[in-house]
Amino acid sequence: MVLVVGQNSTWQKTYQIGTLERGGVNRVHNVFSSAAGKGANACRVLHLYDIEHELHAYIGGPDGYKFKGDCDADGIASRFTMIERETRICVTLLEEDRCMTEIVEPAPPIAAAERQAFHETFLDRLAAARMLAVQGTAMIGENDECFREFAEAAKARGIPVLLDSYKTHGRLALDASPEILKVNQDELAELTGLPVDTPEERKEAYRHLRERFGVSWVIITRGEKGAEGSNGSVTVQAGAAPVQPVNPIGSGDSVTAGIVAIISRDRRPFAEMRNDGELFQRAVLEGVVAGTANCLSLKPGEILLADMETVRSAAWVKAV
Repeated sequence: MVLVVGQNSTWQKTYQIGTLERGGVNRVHNVFSSAAGKGANACRVLHLYDIEHELHAYIGGPDGYKFKGDCDADGIASRFTMIERETRICVTLLEEDRCMTEIVEPAPPIAAAERQAFHETFLDRLAAARMLAVQGTAMIGENDECFREFAEAAKARGIPVLLDSYKTHGRLALDASPEILKVNQDELAELTGLPVDTPEERKEAYRHLRERFGVSWVIITRGEKGAEGSNGSVTVQAGAAPVQPVNPIGSGDSVTAGIVAIISRDRRPFAEMRNDGELFQRAVLEGVVAGTANCLSLKPGEILLADMETVRSAAWVKAV
């Protein structure tokens, strides 16, 4: 089972409009609502891959119950911690010219007892996990070290950790030496303080993370340019043919799910996988396939198998 920590749940409202008129009246052509957030998006794709998983998140209030209902309907396995405050709502405005605007509510604060309940549930279920994925941001009221503590608990049990987080909690979690770090190119620059514009500069940034934090795989997303990464023995780039995106929200999370799917289907311990260049290439490529296919659906993390196969037929990966 892949245990996914995606604490910061979102009830996502997607508005399709003509052209946004700032300061005027904007009429919405279509409204689409769904459970979202990095953890939920990734788990929706893991379900498509038929990968056993379990989402751990905080939810609260009527919007929290809607979040749970949508996850249940999509086949997302979960262990939610209920909180007194309301799950946040985020709004995406999609204009006819494909311009996208996001309006993101702050996360609700959690109480000490709620935090303790989440941590107890996490530790109880960690024994059943074969992999831990820690994604996104922690809740207001969590301790700064929470992601590091989750990673350390997993590593103490021999469970590999994928970290998809770079802000305060994610930075501190790097001290636990997660096996895999997945961020975007801008986040790579922030984490390392190094230039990352050229392939050689990025190779130096990957080397820096491996040597300083003991990270085995570093994988970055690069928007329309696909993804790139290094496992120490090989650096690869992967991409796909251009598509007309419907909604790009959740594409980075879909990349994470594609990577996790390839690792989960290999029954070897991660220590035996870390230097496998062929496996690494397949993982980066599958991430690109899933991330690109996600753009073709209105719902974040909802991918049609037909779209995935179309994308896969023109996807590529190469060593650089």
